[in-house]
Amino acid sequence: MILKFGTLEIPLLAALDIEQTYPPIGGEALLRTVSGAGIKQMTWRKTRIVTTGSGWLPAGLDTLDTAATLAIACVVPRTVPAVFATRQATLPAARRSDSGHLPWGVAVMPDNSVIVTPATMAGNVATLDAVANAVSYKALYLPLITCWAMRPTDSGTPGDASYRWEITAEEA
Repeated sequence: MILKFGTLEIPLLAALDIEQTYPPIGGEALLRTVSGAGIKQMTWRKTRIVTTGSGWLPAGLDTLDTAATLAIACVVPRTVPAVFATRQATLPAARRSDSGHLPWGVAVMPDNSVIVTPATMAGNVATLDAVANAVSYKALYLPLITCWAMRPTDSGTPGDASYRWEITAEEA
C-alpha cells in the first residue's frame, strides 16, 4: 500500500515502519448538574490523523504545502460492521478507490479467527462474499481524508541509515 499526502507519495524505504492513529476531536464536554448527574454536550466531530514512520531514507515531507488543505490517502484501515443477513455495509464516501486500495471484508469465524473475503461495491455499499460458518462480517476500507496538516517533524541517524518522521493533520 502506498501512503500519500496530497500528491506526495512516501517512498517505501522511508516508510518501512508506519503507524497511523485516528483520534476523534470535537466539541465535547461532560457537564454536571447541581446533583452531580452528568450531561453530555456534543457540537461537532472530526478526526485527527497522526502518522509516524521510519525507514532508511528521509520521507521528503518538507515539500508539503501546509498552508493549504491536502488529501491524506491512508494505509491503516478502518472497519464497519456488515449486516449479517445481507453481508452489506455502508462505507464513507471519503475512502480510497485507487488500484490496490479498494475495500475488502473479513468473515469472523466461531473461534474468533477471520477469513479475508472480497467486497463488491455499489456506490458506497459494500457487499461481502459469503463464507461458510461465519458468525459476523466486517467491511474494511482505507480512508481518504481532506485535512489541514501541521508542519512535519523529522530526525535521523545517518550512521545507521535510520530516519524517523511524524505528521499530524486534522480533518478540514
